[in-house]
Amino acid sequence: MINFIKKLPFKFLIVGFINTLFAYLFGVITYYLFYHSLGIIVVGILNSIVGITFSFTLFKIFVFKTKNTNWFNEYLRSYVVYGVNIAFGIFILWLSIEILKFNIFISQALSMIFTILITYKGHKSYTFKSEE
Repeated sequence: MINFIKKLPFKFLIVGFINTLFAYLFGVITYYLFYHSLGIIVVGILNSIVGITFSFTLFKIFVFKTKNTNWFNEYLRSYVVYGVNIAFGIFILWLSIEILKFNIFISQALSMIFTILITYKGHKSYTFKSEE
């Protein structure tokens, strides 16, 4: 069991769960604090920046643990991975709801499965890829 816990995919899922929980709670809090004064677009941008930064930091420190790399370059690459993720997630939702006529629960689950896989592969082979 201990060897399984030390494996990269397991750590990725645990940190991903923490990131998701943080992003959800932060999003709800910032909505209630700033929606009426700043609007949903600014709140959404703020939530995205803070969520990606939080996620990047946890993945960097606890999962991929890259050493002697340029943090800023990795941080910018994480935005590329999340950008692809967002586009793909929206496509999966559109396809499963509008074309395949699945309900939102199935559609969201499919979207999450695919985006988790894309995030893992993207971070492993692009964001935190060793520059050696």
